[in-house]
Amino acid sequence: MSSDLELPEELVDRPLALVGLTGLNVETNQTHLLIWNSFTSSNRSERPPLHFVLFGVNHAFPLAKPDRTSYEWYIPKGILKRKWMSKHLKQIPGVLVLFYDLEWDDPAWKAKHAECAHLIQTTRMKLMGRGSKLCLVLLQNSPPLPSSEDILAADRAAALCQVCELPPKSLFVLPCRSDHLQGYTLRLESAFYELCQSSYHLSSRAVRSHRDQLNRTNHGYLFVRHQFKIGFYHELKQDVAMAHKHYSQSYAHLLELRITDANVTEVKIVAGYIGYKVWRLSFLLNLPREAIAHFRSHMDFFRLRIGNPLSKFEHHAWLAAQFSTFGSLFDDAIELGLPAIQTQHPGFFYQQSAQQSILRKKACYQDYDALDETVINFLTPLSFGESSQLEFFGQRPWRPSRLSLEPADMKAENDGIAAMLIRERHQGMIVAALTNAVNQFKNHRSPRMKQYLLVQMAEEYCRSENFAEALTLLEPLLWDYRKDFWWMPLTSLLQLGLRCAFLSGRPAEYFTYAVELCSRVTMKSQEEKAQLFDNLIGILQKRIPPPPPDSTAVSLATQLWADQFASLTSGACVTTIVTNTISSFVEVKATFTQKQFAAEDVVELEVHVSYTGPKTIQFTSLHVALNNTAYLPFCQVKDPEELEFEPHQIRHYEFEFAAQSQDIGAELQIVSVSLEMGHDLVAYLRCEGSSSEEFGSSRSEFPSATEKGLSGLFVLNTAEILPRTANVELLIRHDAPALRGECYPLHLELVNREKEDISNVTVTVTTSSTDGRVHDQPKIDGNLSVQLKSEEIATGQTCQWNVFTQMEQPGKHYVTFQVNYEITSEVCNSKCTYKSQYVKTLELETVQPVECEAQFQTIQFQPLRQIPVGEPCVAVMTVTNLSPFPLLLEQGVWKFDPLLTNQPMPNSQLSGLTLQKGEKANDVAVLSLSNGDNRHIRTGSYSLKWKRANQSKVEGYKIPYSASSFDLPEMETWSIPLRIQVKLPAHGYVRESMNMAIIIHNPGTSYVELDVYMSSNDAFMFAGNKQIKIQIYPEDEYELKYNLYPLLSGFVALPPLQLKTTTSAIDQVAEMDQTVLDELVSRYVPTHIYVLPQAKNGNK
Repeated sequence: MSSDLELPEELVDRPLALVGLTGLNVETNQTHLLIWNSFTSSNRSERPPLHFVLFGVNHAFPLAKPDRTSYEWYIPKGILKRKWMSKHLKQIPGVLVLFYDLEWDDPAWKAKHAECAHLIQTTRMKLMGRGSKLCLVLLQNSPPLPSSEDILAADRAAALCQVCELPPKSLFVLPCRSDHLQGYTLRLESAFYELCQSSYHLSSRAVRSHRDQLNRTNHGYLFVRHQFKIGFYHELKQDVAMAHKHYSQSYAHLLELRITDANVTEVKIVAGYIGYKVWRLSFLLNLPREAIAHFRSHMDFFRLRIGNPLSKFEHHAWLAAQFSTFGSLFDDAIELGLPAIQTQHPGFFYQQSAQQSILRKKACYQDYDALDETVINFLTPLSFGESSQLEFFGQRPWRPSRLSLEPADMKAENDGIAAMLIRERHQGMIVAALTNAVNQFKNHRSPRMKQYLLVQMAEEYCRSENFAEALTLLEPLLWDYRKDFWWMPLTSLLQLGLRCAFLSGRPAEYFTYAVELCSRVTMKSQEEKAQLFDNLIGILQKRIPPPPPDSTAVSLATQLWADQFASLTSGACVTTIVTNTISSFVEVKATFTQKQFAAEDVVELEVHVSYTGPKTIQFTSLHVALNNTAYLPFCQVKDPEELEFEPHQIRHYEFEFAAQSQDIGAELQIVSVSLEMGHDLVAYLRCEGSSSEEFGSSRSEFPSATEKGLSGLFVLNTAEILPRTANVELLIRHDAPALRGECYPLHLELVNREKEDISNVTVTVTTSSTDGRVHDQPKIDGNLSVQLKSEEIATGQTCQWNVFTQMEQPGKHYVTFQVNYEITSEVCNSKCTYKSQYVKTLELETVQPVECEAQFQTIQFQPLRQIPVGEPCVAVMTVTNLSPFPLLLEQGVWKFDPLLTNQPMPNSQLSGLTLQKGEKANDVAVLSLSNGDNRHIRTGSYSLKWKRANQSKVEGYKIPYSASSFDLPEMETWSIPLRIQVKLPAHGYVRESMNMAIIIHNPGTSYVELDVYMSSNDAFMFAGNKQIKIQIYPEDEYELKYNLYPLLSGFVALPPLQLKTTTSAIDQVAEMDQTVLDELVSRYVPTHIYVLPQAKNGNK
């Protein structure tokens, strides 16, 4: 039966309508090969559900049995025939297609016509008695024409159908030379699919027609078989709903059968097969509740139908297969989108499958023990053959095709079951079911159930002597139960791990599990813990521990232990147990006494060890490891008296040491506390970090407040080593505020107030501003920082330095002074050298020293908005002292654009000038623009050198001048059309005439004609041309002369001059409009003059 427990391939695969193709010679005819590939190589998911098989022309199909005229005396020998499904899926086609090369206009039409009819008749004879449809496909090279146009094709097609006895719908033409072969193939497939539907429909009707000839008394098997066949035909038709209906009816007929010990196995096997079809189709029809309900009723009905008592193991195997099958179907449905919940998913069915497999294994062992030894020796698993060779599913190899009412040969029955018992293999089925169940519970977030199943899997591995796999599964399980404080299951798992470790000869794992079993949290008696304690102490003395009770293969395990001990040299390490990850009989707390220690202070460290083992223990050494291995010699205990512990004893250890210089400013961290055990062999109990309490405070067994410092002990895992406090003073003298860009001196005085001399003194001066500079010499450059050094400064003495800073931007700046030095002092009776550091920050206010404002003016010192081309002008720089100190100016340097010509001067007007706060000074340069091609020019820059007037030297250092640079404004250029020059005295007297000459020069290349108007006013009378028209040729000039007679004194207005362009000259000088002329007059012609009154005595 065991081979029938696995679902046959033809039952599991999706049934597809079988279409047989014959007449294609794919080996020699390339065209036929292309046709065959067009049917088989494309994506079938997008095409009709068909399965194509290529048959030879001479292929012999299975012969059909003659139909029975009556079932009155027929008694079936089984329920489902083993080869029936395979035969209809692979051998008997629903449609058989004959391909034949025949053109409508073939010259040998008659001969080929007769040959084709013969082939059709021969093929029809081979399928006689079957419901298969037969059709003919003519392979033609010429493209097809519409039937109304091709009369010859229509006539010959009708004749061919008549002689071949084929309906017209069964004749097809395939143009094999066409580029659209794939499209013709798809159309043929649709036609074949319709024919298959008709074929399987007729077959199901033929089976249904036998129902009236059957009776319930003798033909119960046939009721089941016929409904199954009808359902299978509907599956081939892809009619899932009708297939589900008939499979359900078949299952209902099966439950009505009379079940005896002789046929119970066959009925259960067939019930499982039909149930598989019902459940699978229910899920496809989106009826999961119906599928689950049907499965449960199925299991309830057959759960107690065992049959022969010796076949109890076989019944459990069948139950396990049922649960596994349904779980697999349920899982497939979930992958296709069926929602599942945490209380109902495939994991529960896989779990039941595993439970039944375990019961099967137990039943096998029980039945095997009851077998006679002679039966075991003389029976082999193949004594009665394989069930796969029988005609019907589920029947016994030693009782094939027997009627259920026939009396059973009990000896043959028992011998056959015994032969099946011998060949059973259990571990694979149990582990596979448990693995599937674990995956399902993991996917549906059920960690407790997952842990429970993993425990069962580990136990199964242990029973099957696969100890390595068992130990691998136990490690994560032990951790889960530890962190959840489940001590009872933890004890059981530790006992299982101890058993596996012994039988696999693993001293390290055995020692670890024994240490945890000896802890106070495990549910073991003191006697058992004492025995385990002796075992682990014996391992360190190379003694093999006693085997666990009810153990097999003890001799092999003992040999493995002996080999392990032989490979370990004296003093070798058996294992290192991290007590944070297990429940050990040793608990450790290590702590610093303070969070912070000064560099010159003694660092204090305390270690508290609690021992809860069953017997006295003697450790070899205790080591405390810090993040600096240099402290290891100061943090260890090797005195045997201090390392001996009685049960439930606590010991306290204190360590003191001086901090290393490289740890100053860093943190010391407790890395681990290790306890060493043994002499011949060594084992380490290591606490990672400062405490071994990893599973909550409920595990702590440290005493209450009656014991010093252990109640609620707060652990300090790290301690910071603070830098030594410096005892020096830095004095800074300077004259604030600093001026932007100056070499600003700072006078430093470092006073040693330590009790000892200090050495290797360095003072690092750093500016916070990226554009700031600092130097130890008075230079207008430097770096962001400078370092000053002194070899040694005695106690109470002072060391002096000068540094110079330069700030390029006004505002607040910070200068940091970092003093580093070394001092030697005595700590823990030893000389220790420490580094000390003192930091001071100076806030330095920086202000703008001077302000420079540039302006371009005419020779008459009138402001200019544009620089005239070819005419001299004046650049005036106004310098203002903004600082609170008097400034000494060295010189001002003009740097003009190459287009501007500067008239050289012997010295700067500002050289040697001292400006007090708020005072202003002017520097003047005369220049002219020679070329007016550029409309805009960058006029240049002005650089001023200065320094504080009262700061020429600083303690022997000469302070250099600082330079401030300013950009001159960008100006527009102007090519003037006329130049006007006025000759006029600086002042006049009332009622005394004075001469005024106005010279108008034409610098251009065009002739100019102007109207000149001189208007009178109340302050002057004048003689000269009041209105005149003048003509000026290129590069020529015209002079106007006037005699002015002042009438009023004071700063009086001159008679206004007005120039106008005549109408005839406008076209000649386009750029000379009235606005330009007015601007020229306002720029060059003075508007006022000082007129002095006459003296009373007539003297001027």
